[in-house]
Amino acid sequence: MKLIWASLCFIFVYVSFLSDARSASSEVVRVRLMSAPKKVQITGLALRFQNLNQPYKPVAIPRNAQAEVRLLEKEGKKVWALRVNNQDPEHLFSEKYLLIQGENLRVGSQALPSRVLLNMNANKNVDVVGVMPLEDYVVGVLASEMPLSWPLETLKAQAVAARSYALAVMEERKDKPYHLESSILDQVFRHVLAEDENDPLIKKAVQAVRETEGVKLYASNNKVLKAFFHSDCGGKTTTPQNVWNYGVNAGTTVDTSCPTNPRAHWKLNLSKEELSRRLHVENFSSLEFIKIPSENRIKAVRVAFNDAPSKLISANDFRQLLGFQDLRSSLFEMKKIGESFLFQGQGFGHGVGLCQWGSKALGQSGRNYKQILTHYYPLARLK
Repeated sequence: MKLIWASLCFIFVYVSFLSDARSASSEVVRVRLMSAPKKVQITGLALRFQNLNQPYKPVAIPRNAQAEVRLLEKEGKKVWALRVNNQDPEHLFSEKYLLIQGENLRVGSQALPSRVLLNMNANKNVDVVGVMPLEDYVVGVLASEMPLSWPLETLKAQAVAARSYALAVMEERKDKPYHLESSILDQVFRHVLAEDENDPLIKKAVQAVRETEGVKLYASNNKVLKAFFHSDCGGKTTTPQNVWNYGVNAGTTVDTSCPTNPRAHWKLNLSKEELSRRLHVENFSSLEFIKIPSENRIKAVRVAFNDAPSKLISANDFRQLLGFQDLRSSLFEMKKIGESFLFQGQGFGHGVGLCQWGSKALGQSGRNYKQILTHYYPLARLK
């Protein structure tokens, strides 16, 4: 077995991919695309492998290659074991990170950016982290978070919100192996291939990003605003303090256009047994819903028991336990019918910041993206 200590110029790689990106010319996003148990198979062309902390020495890689990278322990240290096209020898890379560059990178059928960082996480699994320019990332978010058939000005407003959110989170997590999740835990993202840009809708997404390039929302503290957004506010947005007990207040708005969403109103019916299972509790006696003052939204849920202290759960955690797709918002009422619990509500999402269905209606009415953003973030500055 051959030990390979690999890096393509330590200073360049480290600064480019692991340091804090502070200017428009160096804004590089690291987004976790997936996590695999100890082994990942990556295919691609012209593959190059680099370790970020040691002098560079190349591994001879065929142009068309499939690489299997796995974690193993050698002399008490975790190392990457690389085998190309199922052939020996197996090469070893030490240290925590492994950077892979190449063309048409894929894991299975999932397309990857041309640069990915493999990270050993706390659970001893392999995080596959895409490394890309910020504006490319925003295109991938826009193509995932909003129908591209919607008005261009609506897409531009979403692009600015997504860019602002990303930059704020990048600052919060600048010392972490990745900045953002590629799921609803942050912003839904998929890598847009170069050939996809021939699609008229993808061209529209690229146009929305290019025409707002560098535009951001700023909070009252002069920092880039963590610009939350959601699908449907149900008629009125709320503040991050009401949902997560943190965040900068960028203002709220009454939004009468949300009922245009065909799924604006919803119901969820659960038996007591199923509700107990989802809440991970036994023998609860009742549920008490605590509302936000001056709003119809639920702030928290108190679960009472006959023989134990009650348990207070935030509305957001309550939604997560029951399933975000099932209990679609915190704007709901509950009725107990026999041994069943009927939840009836409106809206979809946490209700903070930009409402996507409302922004669609504003775009259709002729508002430009700046007017849309001012509507949803009235206390923020746009520049």
